[in-house]
Amino acid sequence: MVRTTAGDLVADLAVAADDIHSPLRRLYFPEHPGLYYAGETAWRTVLPAGGGADASAAETWGRGERFGTVPLADGRTYVFATAVAPEGHRPPDARAELLRRFGAWHDPIPALLERIDPADVLRHDLYDLAAPLPRYHRGRLAWLGDAAHAMTPNLGQGGCQAVEDAVVLAHLLSGAGASGVPAALAAYSTARRARTDALRVRSRRAGRIAALTHPLAVAVRDLAVRATPAGVARRAMDDLFDGFTLPAVSPEPGD
Repeated sequence: MVRTTAGDLVADLAVAADDIHSPLRRLYFPEHPGLYYAGETAWRTVLPAGGGADASAAETWGRGERFGTVPLADGRTYVFATAVAPEGHRPPDARAELLRRFGAWHDPIPALLERIDPADVLRHDLYDLAAPLPRYHRGRLAWLGDAAHAMTPNLGQGGCQAVEDAVVLAHLLSGAGASGVPAALAAYSTARRARTDALRVRSRRAGRIAALTHPLAVAVRDLAVRATPAGVARRAMDDLFDGFTLPAVSPEPGD
């Protein structure tokens, strides 16, 4: 039973997709350490088409700062930036802060920044889970997406893993019936926990490399990136996209 302001709802299961700050995660896993601040804050916005500053898909790394662009199918451009900053640090003017940090970077970054509307900028500190949840279910309640395995955006996998969660959950519940829900949710935990936590850890490590600030460490990092063949870098991402498989569905008794 789920109690809401609109009344009580009764179902065979409930899915907790209540975001990175999941109140249900805190309620049902009170011993879990919660979120871990990654040491960076991020800005995100989408620029309208036709601004005259073409941008390809790219990400530029500096010392403790990053700036990226992704062209969208409708001609708009998704823009993001990160910077090492104290948790909760909030300069009042997002556009002025971005110009201060990135205004002297290479083209087309300055032109893109000039087009930013501060009212359309989202800013969030970056967090992931400090430790994995012991499981992604409890009884007839299942956790999905950031509520289950919040990760930093360094691999672009947060939303992707939520979609994988949903596919696996639907697959395991298909034909389970009301009596089979607890077993299906236990199988869901088993199927998803190892993959999502490995990506959480990998994304945190990638963020630490990208956010380096010491000049010597940055120089070594940049040299290593330049020396890595493009094919090797692409193959290192194969398991992100090819590592997903649907688990087997246990037959119902009597099948």
